[in-house]
Amino acid sequence: MMDILYGFLLFLLVLNLLLGFVRVLKGPELVDSMMASLLLGTGGAALLLALFKMTKEVLYINLALGFALLAGVVGVVFAIIYLRDPKNGV
Repeated sequence: MMDILYGFLLFLLVLNLLLGFVRVLKGPELVDSMMASLLLGTGGAALLLALFKMTKEVLYINLALGFALLAGVVGVVFAIIYLRDPKNGV
């Protein structure tokens, strides 16, 4: 029963990631693409944690932590670069 539930969860997470990739590539504005890329980092971490739960491979936890940290750093760097531009500045 749990395998079916985890399989459905993995399907939804992969679908979420695919739709996020579409938003990154076709986002109407730069901010929309950035928000979608942050969603990809979070969704990727969730996918890896679900894979860990299914396989009990510790490697997936390390990868999920890496995805989450990288998404946070990318978000901060984007905010710094975006706000330095005079037309977007505060």
